[in-house]
Amino acid sequence: MQNWGANVKAAAAPPPRPAPAPAGSPDQFRGQPRLPRFAAPRRYDLRLRPDLVACTFNGTVAIAVAVSALSRFLVLNAADLSVDRGSIRFRDVAPKNVVIFADDEILVLEFAKELPLGEGVLNMKFNGTLNDQMRGFYRSKYQYKGKMKNMAVTQFEPVDARRCFPCWDEPAFKAKFKISLEVPSELIALSNMPVANESVAGPIKSVLYEESPLMSTYLVAVVVGLFDYVEGVTPEGTKIRVYTQVGKSNQGKFALDVGLKSLALYKE
Repeated sequence: MQNWGANVKAAAAPPPRPAPAPAGSPDQFRGQPRLPRFAAPRRYDLRLRPDLVACTFNGTVAIAVAVSALSRFLVLNAADLSVDRGSIRFRDVAPKNVVIFADDEILVLEFAKELPLGEGVLNMKFNGTLNDQMRGFYRSKYQYKGKMKNMAVTQFEPVDARRCFPCWDEPAFKAKFKISLEVPSELIALSNMPVANESVAGPIKSVLYEESPLMSTYLVAVVVGLFDYVEGVTPEGTKIRVYTQVGKSNQGKFALDVGLKSLALYKE
């Protein structure tokens, strides 16, 4: 008698599926291609203090957030940052749980109760490293009087603002930005907008910039270092500057000429 059973091969059992995240768990936000839309930023008040010797920085951010649907969570982006969990407040309420999912580059704040609809302010402190990867808030080297110096530079496109400060780091989440920098008093500090106020206290100066128009996070820019510049004025009175390394301002003249002519073309 033929043994039919000997010719039957056992089918391999499929791998077990991971258990779904509980409905009320921060894990529900893992692996998502986009941030949830139940809350969105309206305005950032961002303060940064880079240390160009230690190649580190610290900062604070106050984000005006509009909550449009009931939830106990706020979910935003953060990567390569150390967030001071004890400093986090939304509408003066501390979250009961703070989770950073490094692989997803998100920061999940869980509160004990559902957040009220409307606008509130999210506050937190954080710190990070001026990296050497030419993304986020990074360091770049230049020579000055025969010595190598560091400058601090940002490159946030496409999604690297999250490496400088916690934020809703997707182009669709547009907001206004009010930026202030604390830097050594001998350095030049630049950002997107004109300087609104500058004060010096000993070796440190604080530079506050005017509030920006509505824009995406990848457009935010910060540069700190020693620079020269060349300057021109359009026929309408708009001042344009091109900043260069010290002693190399001649290299900025072509860019200045193009900038002046380009503005005239856009006006036409």
